[in-house]
Amino acid sequence: MKSGANWAWCEMSLMSFVLILAGIRKSWKCDNYRDNEELNKWMPNYWVSLGFGLHIGWAIEGAIGSNFKIDASYLSPNVNMSNILEAATKDYGTPLLFTGDLYYYFSDKVKREIWWIDSIKIGITNYELYTIDLNLDSIEIEKDE
Repeated sequence: MKSGANWAWCEMSLMSFVLILAGIRKSWKCDNYRDNEELNKWMPNYWVSLGFGLHIGWAIEGAIGSNFKIDASYLSPNVNMSNILEAATKDYGTPLLFTGDLYYYFSDKVKREIWWIDSIKIGITNYELYTIDLNLDSIEIEKDE
């Protein structure tokens, strides 16, 4: 058994984002934006889409704000890596990117659905980038109820 992070938590984090992507794709409400003339003037063939970056590691939680509003914030290089991955989803043309640090904890069954994307270097650290094999185009849009 791999030490450290619980492998089930890692797989559930991946699956939660897969379910979000599938939910957006099948949503008739999101699909309605495709036919919006104003949006299509500015962004032809508009489609609601999100990108996600997943990484594993430590973080410090802290409260920031004022007497009127307080928000939780998470600070660490690991949080920054997730932000970098999210931004890179546009460059790699995939809605979900995650590092080899997370991939390491997946079961062999899940790893069979994973694709290696690239090796990158940020600062002095090398990272392997992965995505999951998804065909979101095969998801049918639900009917307006």
